[in-house]
Formats: sequence, structure tokens, C-alpha cells
Amino acid sequence: PSGKFAYVTNNGSDNVSAYAINASTGALTAVAGSPFESGDFPVSVTVDPSGQFAYVANAFTDNVSAYSIHPSTGALTPVAGSPFAAGSSPRSVTVDPGGKFAYVANTGTNNVSAYTINPSTGALTEVAGSPFSAGSGPIAVTVDPSGKFAYVANQNSRNVSAYTINPVTGTLTPVAGSPFAAGTFPQSIVTVRPR
Repeated sequence: PSGKFAYVTNNGSDNVSAYAINASTGALTAVAGSPFESGDFPVSVTVDPSGQFAYVANAFTDNVSAYSIHPSTGALTPVAGSPFAAGSSPRSVTVDPGGKFAYVANTGTNNVSAYTINPSTGALTEVAGSPFSAGSGPIAVTVDPSGKFAYVANQNSRNVSAYTINPVTGTLTPVAGSPFAAGTFPQSIVTVRPR
């Protein structure tokens, strides 16, 4: 969020590359200590809105690695308790705009894991009722800019699951009419704030 650092999951080498971003040119310079170890087959990375924590979905170890981000260097340090259990074959991880909740799309178990984020440590605690059912092969998850809704692209059932987010607990409730039809094998989903 600060525009200072970029992170890349490397599923062939089971680690995360970290870079400093040149504010003038956009060029990337590897952070000291990069790449940083992750779980097996990391496929998705996200950073919380405060820029304090990074989360990585590890598809082959069925968990989420959590890291604190050094504010000056961008180096990653594992959060106490990390990695945190997810469903089978987690493929996407996102954090809501308020930085209170994290959501993970689990392709192997056709559901979405939901967590509360400890604002001091970045540790994840599973939300009551989690995981929440999705379509077949959920591959990507996002939260809209208002933080009211979550959306999951389901590649095998070719549709999008939509949920309302409880602002206190983070629990997911399907939106009326969900799931919504999509094309063949949807892979990614994003929402945009109106201008």
C-alpha cells in the first residue's frame, strides 16, 4: 500500500521474492535476504492495507504463511503460529479493505476459509462457521472496496459465488441469487471502487 515493496510467489522453488520499488523509475531491487521461505507450492500473495503483514496461500501444504513486513527494508519475518491451516489446495488469499479479515479460496474442498487478523501480530484465527461453501473449484477470491461483499470465481462450476460480510465477525452469507454464471473456467476476479 505504501508503494515501496513488491512480493512474488515462486511455486517452483517454494519461496517468496521481495523487492524494493524505485519510486521514480518503478525498477525492482531484491530485498536483502530474498527470497523468503514459504510453504509448498505458494500460488498467491497479498498484503494487508496497513502494509504491516503479508499472507501467502500454499497449495500443496494446505495452509497460509503469514509474515510481518519490515517497514524500512521490506524483509519478511514469519508471524508466530505461521503457517495457519486452510482447506485443501488453497489457491487465492485476500484481505478486506479494513484489514480485519482474510479469506482463502480452497480449490480442493470447494470452500472459503475466513479468518480474523490480529492487528498487533498479524496472526490468523479462523472465523466461527468457517469454511464457507463455494462452487466447484474456487480459484480466486476478492473483497469489494467497501468491505461489504466477497466474491469467489469457481473454475469448474463456471460461476461466481457472492457473499455479504458480517462487519463484526467476518462470517460470509450467500447473496440472493448466488452463484452467478460466468464463462468457461474463470480464473481471476477483481472489484473496482466507483469514481
